[in-house]
Amino acid sequence: MMGAIIGDIVGSRFEFNNHKSKEFELFTKECHVTDDSIMTLAIAKAILETEKMIKPLFNGADFENDYCLILEGMTIKYMQEIGRKYPNCGYGNMFSKWVFSENPEPYNSYGNGAAMRISPVGFIARSEGQATRLSEIVTGVTHNHVEGFKGAEATAVAIFMARRGFTKEEIRNKINENYYSLDFTIDNIRDSYQFNATCQETVPQAIVSFLEATSFEDAIRTAISIGGDSDTLTAITGSIAEAYYGVPEKIKEKALTYLSNDLRTIFDEWFRINGAVNIHGKFKVLTKYIGKIAATESFGERFIDYENDGTIGHPIQIPFVNFDELVNIFVEEFYNFSDNHPEYKLVTYVSILEDNRLQWDDMVMRSAEVESLDAQCILAMIMGAIRAERFCDGALLSFFKDGFISKWLKRLKAIDGSNVNKPIEEIYFEIGSFGDYDTYHIIFEEGSSSVFKTTLSNELPVEEHYLLEKTTRLLNDFNALQVEYWDSEYIDPCVCDGTQWELGVKYKGERGTVWEGSNAYPPNWDDLLVFFGIEPDDEDEEE
Repeated sequence: MMGAIIGDIVGSRFEFNNHKSKEFELFTKECHVTDDSIMTLAIAKAILETEKMIKPLFNGADFENDYCLILEGMTIKYMQEIGRKYPNCGYGNMFSKWVFSENPEPYNSYGNGAAMRISPVGFIARSEGQATRLSEIVTGVTHNHVEGFKGAEATAVAIFMARRGFTKEEIRNKINENYYSLDFTIDNIRDSYQFNATCQETVPQAIVSFLEATSFEDAIRTAISIGGDSDTLTAITGSIAEAYYGVPEKIKEKALTYLSNDLRTIFDEWFRINGAVNIHGKFKVLTKYIGKIAATESFGERFIDYENDGTIGHPIQIPFVNFDELVNIFVEEFYNFSDNHPEYKLVTYVSILEDNRLQWDDMVMRSAEVESLDAQCILAMIMGAIRAERFCDGALLSFFKDGFISKWLKRLKAIDGSNVNKPIEEIYFEIGSFGDYDTYHIIFEEGSSSVFKTTLSNELPVEEHYLLEKTTRLLNDFNALQVEYWDSEYIDPCVCDGTQWELGVKYKGERGTVWEGSNAYPPNWDDLLVFFGIEPDDEDEEE
């Protein structure tokens, strides 16, 4: 949500005075808050007040009907209540009438306002399904045209995916397949792109601005450089970029000075209650690859010229490694990280290793005790492995194959401290196919736990209660699965039916995290089944 506010403020002075360049001062006295930030905070307030009345269940299901009905009412209430305090902030004609109407009704709009205010949804959704459902609710009160729904949903889904560790290529593919064609580059459209206030001519451009960026700030600058409806376009870009990169603290603090007391109060309450979903690990852009590396079957192949003999007609070709796409994407992202975090001084990676009594040497780096190394040294080892490829074809490939890149990334994740020592409150698991699902729900309380099972093999639900010893064993067994290293989604696109599954974990003080799959599974899938008392062989037979 902060990213949307920043994008709005930075873009405010360029809305009717486009700046077709990435070179400009981010914040000036001409910058101000517009309807984009105000309505984003109104949606945040609607969610906050809804959840004071009814908490969303954590049971793997979508938000229940009562929650959705209350949220719809709260969205109307606070968009009007807050909106009326700022009558001159840049509303369109139809939306202005809606804000001040005594009987507000949706007016079949497909304006880009649907997408610029949606970011709170993308940040609280536990699954893509929740992102689409909540997007529909808060959008339909005004923008009930199919293109209005699509623009908001595409933005919410992109935010959700960016927050949950999908790569940019995965996000691009999702938007291409389900929402908009992204077959253009910013450089190609910059000269011809003009002001347009529709979703279909704003959202794709905003998403591509994010996809082409190398950092949060670069995303904001790229979006401004297109022109058009600058504040709204950049608010959309900023909301996705925040989920992917996080927001530099200095930029955040400066932007907050532009908020009125009323708006700042809403932001502070949102952050206090939903702060956990806004926490962005400094190394998340790198550590998100842990699960992807574990799931890949190949990192590439080394080319060796066996056919030619060195004669004029058959010259020997220089061998090389043809890396798989995942490795190439990771390397590019790592270089971008290095460029945007000069504080780690990774251009001097050899010196950093030496300062830690390590050498830029294959065996030395492999044998290093990573638990005792700081982030700079871990990053230097990754840089060393990448740079080694220039001098020895296959060096980087071996670091991937032998698990050392993954090992170093896990150390970075530990340094980030995600969910470290946070008690688990609930675990939910659902598995089945064709609408028939077995469900397992474990609720932890202080010193005890309750397990609820609903399976097709039992006519009645099974309920079990455990005291401290069994509860401790359950928690230890689950923690040993290390689901925090899993990829967020496992999908086999070649199979249309079969086994569907969903695992949800709720840590204290957080909304919960969900992993999903369809006919594809994390590497230690069988261990997960055993944890819930499911025989892996039986499950394989069902598949």
